[in-house]
Amino acid sequence: MACPQSHSILQSNRPTGRNDQYINYHRYHFKQWHTLPNNMALETMNSYLKSAARNLHLSVGQIAIIASLLIVAASVACGSGSVDDDGIVAEGLSSPRGLAFDQDGNLLIAESGRGRLLKVTDDGEVIPIAKGLPFSLKTGPEGAYQAGPSAISLLNGEVYFIVGEYIGEQSARMYRTTDDAGYEPVTPITDGWAPLDNRFSNPYDMVNAPEVGGWIVSDPGGNSLRAVDLDGNIRDYVVFYNFAIPDQTAAVEVVPTGIARGPDGAIYVGTLTGYPYPAGEAAVWRVEDLNGDGDALDQGEAEPFVTGLTTVTDITFGPDGTLYIAEFSSDTEKVLEGGDFSKNAKSLPGRVLIWNGSETTVFADNVVSPTSLLTTDSTLYITEEFAGKVSTRPLD
Repeated sequence: MACPQSHSILQSNRPTGRNDQYINYHRYHFKQWHTLPNNMALETMNSYLKSAARNLHLSVGQIAIIASLLIVAASVACGSGSVDDDGIVAEGLSSPRGLAFDQDGNLLIAESGRGRLLKVTDDGEVIPIAKGLPFSLKTGPEGAYQAGPSAISLLNGEVYFIVGEYIGEQSARMYRTTDDAGYEPVTPITDGWAPLDNRFSNPYDMVNAPEVGGWIVSDPGGNSLRAVDLDGNIRDYVVFYNFAIPDQTAAVEVVPTGIARGPDGAIYVGTLTGYPYPAGEAAVWRVEDLNGDGDALDQGEAEPFVTGLTTVTDITFGPDGTLYIAEFSSDTEKVLEGGDFSKNAKSLPGRVLIWNGSETTVFADNVVSPTSLLTTDSTLYITEEFAGKVSTRPLD
C-alpha cells in the first residue's frame, strides 16, 4: 500500500550553500516517493541517487547518508506504532529516552535504565533489538540518576545509538547494533582524564549530518556540538559559552540537549542550562555552517532562535515545519534535589510547547519529565522518563 501523501519536514525556499543544495534537491523526489508502493519507491530511489551523485558531484559517503535520511523520512511519514486507547505506546519502562522509526516504520525506544533498545511492533508488542548495553543506575545527583542509551539514529540501513555520561570506558560513546542483537563501538574508548580531543564528555542526542560525513551530536558535558564522521572521528562543531543573569553570582551554562534538522536545512538544538536551572533562561539555537569550513564555530553561525524557555530536553519539527519543544519540569532543581525522582517529577511535570514563528503556546501540559519527541504526519510521540512510558498526542 502506498504511503499517504504528506509534506517533507525538509522543506526550504532558501538554499544557502552546496550542502543545502544537495539536501534541497532531494525534497521534490521524496514527495513523489510518498505516493509509490514501498518496493517501487526504493527502486526509484536507487536510480535517482545514482543520478544525483553525477549531477551534484557528491561523494559515495554523502550519497549514502542522504539515502538513509530519505528512507528514514519515508518511514516517519508512514510509521505508526500501535497505540492503546489512552495514548500509551509502551509503559513499565526504566528511563526511556531517545525515539526513532526503523525502515519498516516500527517505533524504536532507547531504554536507559535497562541498557536496551526496544522495538514496538504493529500489534503493540515491545521487544528488545539490542540488550546488555552499557548503563548505570548510579549517576547524577546523589548517585540516583540512571544513564545509558539516550539517542537512536538510522544510517545506511544500520541502527546507531549514543550512550551518555562518563561511567567507564564503554560509556560516552557511539555504537551500532549487530545482527545478533549485540553492538559494536563506532567512536574511540573514552578516557575521562584526556582532553576533549576525539572523544565525548557526555553525549546526549544525535542527528544525521551529510555536511560532516556522519552525525552532529549534542554533548552536554562539554557544552558543545560535536561532528562525528563514519570512521568515528570526533571534533568540535559548535562550542557554547556561559552567560550571566541578574541576581545570580555564578555564570549560567548553555547545556545542549535535543537536536534536530530544521525545515530550512539548518541544525536546531535545545538547551537545558546548568544548575540551578533558572526559569526562562533556556533556548533553542539555530546552527549553520555559513562559510563552508566544516563547523559552526564562527561568529553568526550559532544564534538563539527561541528564548524564554526552561530546561529544554528535546525538540522536533512536525510535517508542516512546526517546532515542538519539550520542557523537562516546572522546577527541575526540585525534581533532582533528592528522594524519589519519579514522585518528584509527577508532582512537578513538564510540558510540550509549540513555536509558531513569533511566540510559544502550550501543546501538551502535565507531561512527566519529557526527554524525547518524534512526529509522524498525525501524531507526536513523547518519552516520559520518570513515568516510564512513551505516550502520544494527536497533532490536530
